[in-house]
Amino acid sequence: MSISSINGVAASGISTLNGLSYSLVSNYNGVVAPPPTPPTPPPLATFVTSSLLTYWDPNDSGSRTVYPFDPAYSCSRDLARNYTSSWYNDNNSGSLMLVGSVFRNFTSGSINLTTIYFDGVNDAAALRPIASPAWAGDPNNINTLKTFSYEGWFHSSGSWIAGGNWISAAGNGGMRIRANNTSGQIWTYTPQMALAITPGGTIGTNAWRHVVITMQDINTSNDRFRGYVDGVLVFQDLTGNYIPNYNFSEFMLGTFFFSSEFQRMYVGEFRRYNKELTAAEVLQNFSSSAARYGRL
Repeated sequence: MSISSINGVAASGISTLNGLSYSLVSNYNGVVAPPPTPPTPPPLATFVTSSLLTYWDPNDSGSRTVYPFDPAYSCSRDLARNYTSSWYNDNNSGSLMLVGSVFRNFTSGSINLTTIYFDGVNDAAALRPIASPAWAGDPNNINTLKTFSYEGWFHSSGSWIAGGNWISAAGNGGMRIRANNTSGQIWTYTPQMALAITPGGTIGTNAWRHVVITMQDINTSNDRFRGYVDGVLVFQDLTGNYIPNYNFSEFMLGTFFFSSEFQRMYVGEFRRYNKELTAAEVLQNFSSSAARYGRL
């Protein structure tokens, strides 16, 4: 039995009792007082889903899947179930193919995650150009996609491999982002713009970092290319015309075309968008997962 009222006053409406904060009263005349109602926690942030092409979350076995671009087209794939030591593809753009890399548990302090692990020697993951059939309107099939965003959570395994790729989209024909040195200084490249941007772009080692690369086609002469780390803009280029010249549906994690520039790392959530994420959207996505990766 607990106290519901005192002298006709509801317990929820009592702030003090005989000069003592009611929240500190454990009983009254031998009757246990109810504990104060805890405040309602604020809702968790959620990531941006508009124009989301693909999404993988290796930490969640129920959603280790591709987020379907076309809601009417079922393309969910449990990567853990589908993983083999060789290519996996079922003639649609819904499967992340893994070569050598495996799902590995990552534990550090309060962080306990399932990740995709790359050994830096011969591991890779990729989405290859779609085979047949392809559904109409799939942006993955656009050969010259000029407006996009790539986003991922990355953690080194020891120091970074200098020259090793985090992301390679269509190789030299698309966009690359890799470690310029063992501290994780960002080096990135796009056709024609030929960027090699490093100031303010070091992500450090042995900590989870959230990296986003965005591209926006501005006009025939200039494009906007930006990079963010943990929700903060660290570089941008507003001049030059980005001209991809390879099938943009192909992108790779941890390598440059499976034969070189391998990176040694853990990868968590990974997303691709068919739009330029705004600074507010980048921060929203970072905030939605930061606690999971020990960044809050």
